[in-house]
Amino acid sequence: MTTVIVKLGGAAITDKSTPDTYSQSLGVVIQRVADAYLHRLVPENKQMILVHGAGSFGHPPAKKFNVKQGWSHIQDKHDQDLVKQGMSLTRERMLALHHGIMEHCRLQGLPVLSVSPYDIVETNSGALTPEAGLHLQNRVTRLCQQGFVPVLFGDAVLDHTLGCTILSGDVLLHALATHLPSVQRCVFLTDVPGLYTSDPKTNPQASLIRHWRCAEQKAPLTNLSNTLSVDDVTGAMQGKIKWAKNIVLDAPQPVQVVICSALSLEIPAILSSSNPQEVAMKCTFITK
Repeated sequence: MTTVIVKLGGAAITDKSTPDTYSQSLGVVIQRVADAYLHRLVPENKQMILVHGAGSFGHPPAKKFNVKQGWSHIQDKHDQDLVKQGMSLTRERMLALHHGIMEHCRLQGLPVLSVSPYDIVETNSGALTPEAGLHLQNRVTRLCQQGFVPVLFGDAVLDHTLGCTILSGDVLLHALATHLPSVQRCVFLTDVPGLYTSDPKTNPQASLIRHWRCAEQKAPLTNLSNTLSVDDVTGAMQGKIKWAKNIVLDAPQPVQVVICSALSLEIPAILSSSNPQEVAMKCTFITK
C-alpha cells in the first residue's frame, strides 16, 4: 500500500497578513483534499497523511519570544521564563489552529486523528533524535493501518540541549518521507502554483518552473522573496525548497515532490495519478 503526504502550508490555511486568522479559502482547500482522498486515493487502496503549518497562528508568538532558540543559553531566569511563556502561547495558538483544521476535515468526511508532535517527540539541538523518529514512524504507521488519516502540525517541542524549539511541518514531512518506505509522493499545497523565477506576487513577468532538478541547481533560488506580513520562523518558500530537495535526495525510496496551489483543480490528479507530470500543468515537480 502506497502513501501520499500532503502539507497544508500556513499561507494556504491562514491569512498571514493578520494574526490568528483562518484563510477565507480554508473550507475549499480541505474539500478538495477530502474529495481527492475519498474518491481517488481510497478506491486505489492508497493512504494519506496530512501535515499543516503554523501560518498566522503559531509564527507571531514563536518569533516574539524566540521560542526556536530555546532558553538553555539564557542566564537570567526572568528571560528564561519569557521564552517558556512564549512556548506555552505558541502551543496554545497552534492547538487552536489545529482544532479548526480537524473540524473542517471531519465535516468533509475525512477519518482524521490528531498526532501532536509535542506529545510524542523531542529534539536535540533542533533535530529529531533517532528515537523520536522511530516513535513518530510507529505512531503514524499504526494509524494508517487502522484506516485513519493522521494529521500532524508544526509545533513547539522540548529539546534536550536548547530547552525547547520549533519543529516545523516541513521537518516532519521530511522525517515521515525518509522513515516510511510506503511514501511515494509528497505534495506541498501553498498560496502559489509552484516555484517561480521570481516572486509572482510582485513581478508579473515571473514564470512558473514546471520541473526543478536538484542535480542541476548549483545555488538556491535566492530571487524568491518573502512578502508575508506575519513573521515566519521556519523559512517560508526558501524553507520549502530546502526540505523538498532534502526529501528527494534523502529518502531511500523514490519519492515524487510537488509544489502547487491549494486551490488547484488539479489536486486529485496530483495526489493520485501514477504519472502526474503528464496530467498536471500548473505546479512544480522536484526530482533528483
